[in-house]
Amino acid sequence: MIKKILIIVRILYFSANAYSQVILTLQEYDNLNSEKAALKKKFDSLNLKLTTDETNSKEQVVKFQKLISDLCDTIKTLRTDLSKLKEFKKKKKTLDAQIIQKNHSIDSLRITINIKDEEIFKAKHNGEQKAQEEKENGKKEILSSIVRMYQKPFDELIKSITKESVARDMQLVGNNPELKPVLNDLQIYFNALELLSEKFDSVQNKNAQMQLRQIKRQSKLLNALKDYVGSYQNYNTALKETIIKLDSLDNRKSANSDFIIQKLKFNEIVTILTDYIYNYYDYAKYPYLSDIMLEIIKRKQLNADDDVTNLLIKLQ
Repeated sequence: MIKKILIIVRILYFSANAYSQVILTLQEYDNLNSEKAALKKKFDSLNLKLTTDETNSKEQVVKFQKLISDLCDTIKTLRTDLSKLKEFKKKKKTLDAQIIQKNHSIDSLRITINIKDEEIFKAKHNGEQKAQEEKENGKKEILSSIVRMYQKPFDELIKSITKESVARDMQLVGNNPELKPVLNDLQIYFNALELLSEKFDSVQNKNAQMQLRQIKRQSKLLNALKDYVGSYQNYNTALKETIIKLDSLDNRKSANSDFIIQKLKFNEIVTILTDYIYNYYDYAKYPYLSDIMLEIIKRKQLNADDDVTNLLIKLQ
């Protein structure tokens, strides 16, 4: 830009010298004025551009100064961060060394744990094996004890055990050929005996009689139970007839809360009941019938007129 200005100045200089040395024509003079005006316009344009460029340059300088300042701050911050990073690297190096040491310790502990686990497994296996052996030995001892117990006579077994203990022992001995027959016979016996404590059922009664006949053992209690089961229907029917007799008496006589008549009527009731007891003296062997008998006595003793025919439902 400065080079262009110098060229223009030189041109003007030479033009002035030429003017002083040469006599110009009017046309040439006008041309020179035109060139002078054109040159002045170019000079003004160049001067404006220089001014604008100078202004822009100042603004850029300010921007550059601001940028340099910001860069200095950034460098300062980066130096601080770098210092911290160096300190962090130093600490990290220490931590890495500690981690390596801890990992070595963990590996060592894992090896120790694996060894202990193996020892525990062996000990547990040996313990379980020993426990299983002891369990089997215990089973054998229990089985031997049960076998000895069930070698007693059938009547002694009936007196010394229960239906529940028979069921328990059947689970313990399983299909032991020595004990299974006697346990089955005892189960049949106790099932039949239990029927005497329940309402009479002809189907169950016949099944029980059939099963009792299959037991081939010498036993007084077994023979007695066969008789009781076989006679249950007769005892049950006789008690129903006794209740009907009491109902007939109620229809013929009424105490009407009179103490004397109550006593006399109750004596007649006792006579009817005694007749049943005398003819069916083993009725106490039938807990179900015995309970009904006690219920009749209790109710009639309080009120000789009490209706006991509802008890027939229990005997149907």
